[in-house]
Amino acid sequence: MDKRIVVSGIGVITSNGNNKEEYLNNLLNGVSGLKKCNLFDASRLKTEYVGEIENAEFPYLTENQNDKERITYIMERAIDEAFEDAKISVDEVSQYNERAYLAFATSLAANGRIMSYVRDERNGKCEPEWLTQIPSFVPWIKEKCGIKGGCYTTMSACAAGTTAAGIAYDLIQSGKADMVIAGGADPLTEFSCTGFHVLKSLSEGQCKPFDNNRDGINLGEGGAFFVIETMESAKKRGSHIYGEILGYGINNDAYHITSPSPDGVGALASMEMAMAHTEVSKDAVDYINAHGTGTSLNDKMEVDAINNFFGKDKHLYVASNKSMIGHCLAAAGAVEMAATLLCLKNDCIAPNIRLTDKMDVSEAHDFLTEKVETKVNYALSNSYAFAGNTASILLGRVENE
Repeated sequence: MDKRIVVSGIGVITSNGNNKEEYLNNLLNGVSGLKKCNLFDASRLKTEYVGEIENAEFPYLTENQNDKERITYIMERAIDEAFEDAKISVDEVSQYNERAYLAFATSLAANGRIMSYVRDERNGKCEPEWLTQIPSFVPWIKEKCGIKGGCYTTMSACAAGTTAAGIAYDLIQSGKADMVIAGGADPLTEFSCTGFHVLKSLSEGQCKPFDNNRDGINLGEGGAFFVIETMESAKKRGSHIYGEILGYGINNDAYHITSPSPDGVGALASMEMAMAHTEVSKDAVDYINAHGTGTSLNDKMEVDAINNFFGKDKHLYVASNKSMIGHCLAAAGAVEMAATLLCLKNDCIAPNIRLTDKMDVSEAHDFLTEKVETKVNYALSNSYAFAGNTASILLGRVENE
């Protein structure tokens, strides 16, 4: 019999919330974390607006190579909150021995240190061998969490956060693990912003997912971590339960290195795979936390994939958190899964903001412009990425927990 796999702890930090309560409240009330960049000079970029965490405790590594990376502070905050929320300690996790695993998503973890070494190499202060000195964050996370089992690190770009949660599901369902600490984190960097500027993917101002006048993305930063275990284990520990992971799907449309297949075949396939894990009918899905970047190609592809999978007559709530937090790259799926679970638990759905001229979408598909208070039984959280990567995860409400 399949195990019931649940999320018993959430820790999250983004540009519009330093913890899960603040994050949910600001999402529901349309409070955007997009502001002009303070971390570095963004004046030469197409937009200066980014989803930057404004916290004096989170420095941007520039000169001192002994400093901790900015991502380390982000991960510390999210992991600590997840453990406190799940009512579990590092010592308790260590008692699981090799039955506790880590599933981690990132893409730019050591970027600050890399940029620092590059500057020093250009100035003749170090040799090219500096690349071998870039630290791995996995041993640090495992030690911090008390994990003695294995680790899966996924770097499937912007689908990685969702994929990490799916890996956690597989590890527990297969019997390899009893508990998995899963999540993702990425910092805001000059490197990533410049890259998307060169690709002409940045918005001129602030992103407008699913709007006819959408013109690109804003980059953000953040992190979210989850304590994932069986229903039986969570109940035994007396932990509250945010929701159940019912299935996930990952796919690759093999179309282009930076563009999604226009027909949405990869997005469609990952949703189909997520639903195939369960007996839940797609007609029971209430809400889609959309990838919704605000680019012309992505949003059109995603709308088409939703239409093709659910049909145009099925009522759905659809919204993208990126309108308020920006695109957090490998962390995107993690922070958006956190938002989805918080909405499931609190009978609400956060809106899209800046959506004033809606794309041509089905009337039955409600692309929210205001928060709604409603019971959500089942939700899909979707993440799509460069190199054709797609991921979807199906989350279910757990009653009376």
